[in-house]
Amino acid sequence: MAKGLPVLRRRIGSIKATKKVTKAMQMIATTKLKTWKQSMLESRLYAEKLMEIVHTNLAHEDLKDSVFFKTDKNKPTMFILITSNLGLCGSYNYSVLSHFLKQVNPQDLIYSIGEKAGRFLKSINRTFDATYVQAGSLSEATLSPLIDAVVNSFKNREVSKVIVVYTRFINSLIFQPQSLTLLPLSIDAFSSSTQVLKPPLIEPDPLSVFEKLVPFYLKNTLYASLIESQVSEQSSRRNAMEKASDNADELVDQLQLEFNKQRQANITQEIAEIIGGSST
Repeated sequence: MAKGLPVLRRRIGSIKATKKVTKAMQMIATTKLKTWKQSMLESRLYAEKLMEIVHTNLAHEDLKDSVFFKTDKNKPTMFILITSNLGLCGSYNYSVLSHFLKQVNPQDLIYSIGEKAGRFLKSINRTFDATYVQAGSLSEATLSPLIDAVVNSFKNREVSKVIVVYTRFINSLIFQPQSLTLLPLSIDAFSSSTQVLKPPLIEPDPLSVFEKLVPFYLKNTLYASLIESQVSEQSSRRNAMEKASDNADELVDQLQLEFNKQRQANITQEIAEIIGGSST
């Protein structure tokens, strides 16, 4: 019995130290979540205003001739896969990677964002572009090279479509992996149902202006997907660390109860030995 007490004491101390780490990570994730959630709300509002401007000023019959609405179905698909750089975020990465595997084909092209995506693709021997690995540090400005590569590949008919695989934030407990078709664009999304009384004069023509605007629109859409993924990641990590801290408390309580039982048994045995010795 006596040998078990030091072991239990060390285990309790170790679990308490681990809980300090998980609690700290939970607090950090909560702080980051608030920041990214605010950015997500602002990004959604920005996207709505951008589409409103397009509908009001660029809804034109000539837009259907844009290269961004056409596709060659015989070409492979380009995927932009968004995961996290770090682990300890529950099933966040597993869910989005499982969703990705269900739709990717051997001939498809892959751009990975997040170190977890790169490591996973290496583990299954898939070739990919690993330039964009820092998921949390990307901004609209640093996305420009990626958008340029996407636009050029689509314009040159190297790919049939471009799909972003990311995690959509529903609420603090629900995050759903999603596939968003970045290209080709949907003509319905850029057509307006409202009649403009006096359409603006656009130089040189609506189609040229629209095609100049598309990379800007794609960059904003991809950036919004990155923000939603970050919100989902931080929320998932916060939940995972909260559960880990709660489990640590439960385990400490169990071990403490076992420790107290063993110590009480030792005391009772010592008292019995003293009484037995004094009576002989």
